[in-house]
Amino acid sequence: MTGTLRALSVNNQDVLSDDDFVAQFVARQEVLGQLCRLLASGSVDHAVPAQILIGPRGMGKTSLLRRLAILIRAEMADRYVPLTFREEQYNVLRLGDFWRNCAESLAEWAELTGQDDLAQRLDRELLTPMWADERAGDQFEAELTALNRRAVLLVDNLNLVLGAFSDQEQWTLRRYLQARGGPLMIGAATQPLQDSIGNAKAFYEFFHPTYLQPLSQTETETCLRSLALRRGDQGKPVLEVLAREPARLRTLHRLTGGNPRILALIYRLLENAESDAAMADLDLLLDQVTPYYKARIEEYQTTQQRGVIDAIALHWDPVTISQISASTNIPTTSLSAPLTKLRKDGLIEEVEVSGAATGHQLVERFLNIWYLMRHGTRRTKQKMRWLVTFLAHFYAPPELERIASAARSHGARWHPDYAYAVEAAFETSRMGSSGSVQTALTSIDAIAAQTTPGAELTAWTLMHRALEHYRAGNLPEALAGFDEIITRFADVPDAALREQVAKALVGRGFTHGQMGDPAAAIAAYDQVITRFADAPEAGLREQVAMAL
Repeated sequence: MTGTLRALSVNNQDVLSDDDFVAQFVARQEVLGQLCRLLASGSVDHAVPAQILIGPRGMGKTSLLRRLAILIRAEMADRYVPLTFREEQYNVLRLGDFWRNCAESLAEWAELTGQDDLAQRLDRELLTPMWADERAGDQFEAELTALNRRAVLLVDNLNLVLGAFSDQEQWTLRRYLQARGGPLMIGAATQPLQDSIGNAKAFYEFFHPTYLQPLSQTETETCLRSLALRRGDQGKPVLEVLAREPARLRTLHRLTGGNPRILALIYRLLENAESDAAMADLDLLLDQVTPYYKARIEEYQTTQQRGVIDAIALHWDPVTISQISASTNIPTTSLSAPLTKLRKDGLIEEVEVSGAATGHQLVERFLNIWYLMRHGTRRTKQKMRWLVTFLAHFYAPPELERIASAARSHGARWHPDYAYAVEAAFETSRMGSSGSVQTALTSIDAIAAQTTPGAELTAWTLMHRALEHYRAGNLPEALAGFDEIITRFADVPDAALREQVAKALVGRGFTHGQMGDPAAAIAAYDQVITRFADAPEAGLREQVAMAL
């Protein structure tokens, strides 16, 4: 296919023409090929096993069904009639309702392929009783026999459709699907079908499952490169980033958790990084993912499950079972089941925090950023901390410098949090780069002056000033900065400030080492180990490991 992909659409791909949709379809090519080969091996009479695509929201199930329909119309129209349905068939209360939906989809196919007489006849007959009772299945079968083609039913959220049927209706549908020349079902669901679990169920071992796993880092790069190439001139900035900074791929893959939908959304930020609209794009992106992420969280019906998700998301860093228990007041013995469920669903993952200890975190880091921006409190200050981290890792320093300049020029149109975060991210990304230390210190003070005063801000300012002096070789000034943090916040119980004290002690050790005083360095490291060896926080344990 030639031409340039004119627009990207994620949540409502029906607005795209078939050509634009095919151009945008860059993930899941392997699964598409498997389904294509399966259909190519079949015929009107030859049995083809029913298929079910299983994966969390955003893994590409709906896109696969539409792409398959387009492929069938283009390459297998002599054998198959691809029938598509709306994503949620809320009108299906019994089997007859489903057959009527099949007839409506058949009429749409007839109109699309220029068979207006068939489309108009079906429209008239759908208003009669023949499509309103148990005869509807036989009538649908007769229509396909007359066409000498086999229907391919591409059904999204198949679990909701089957769940509306009685046990008898499920067995009746199975008989239709198993009949010679009967419809071929290719469905999609977020979870394995409950109606296929147990040998007494109608669809036990009936559907062949394909589990859609998160994209690998290599697949993520392939998708980004393909999208950029198909976007023409608009995609050139993305191709330049991939060529100039391949390490950015790791950040992108980590942020998206291999989720194709979120990857397509974040792609826009890469494309527009050269413009002053970057933060507006981020604001729009956070707004766009809200319905999707909110629905993902609300899939978990129990307060215990949601409480565990909340505890993990608000912590950001890997959190241990004991920390989750302390945050939720759920006994550690009762946390195994919800954590196993969340891991199985691909929402969280286990990571090693120290030694044999295991922590849990959300797989999609962008989901975690969204959660903190939506639910983070002023007390934790985490939402700004991790927005800064996201920006510093997502954008290169020159890009952040341009965006920061736009923030200063157009700050009145932006949320103050964004203006602060961009400036802080720019300073974080450029620490250690060339330039005068005084310029860096002035910038740090300017950021602090634009932000609400508080102990955390004071500690952040002192730490960054000390680090800048250390990198510039001003060791006495760096040592004085670390010492001031230790003196001012040594007895403060706040977790974030305790971590700053630990970092300052490690910094003191590094500085004494550079100044040729190993005894003082060892004494500083010993203080870290003595004070924080038993701390449960991952950040403090990291500093202890560094001191050791």
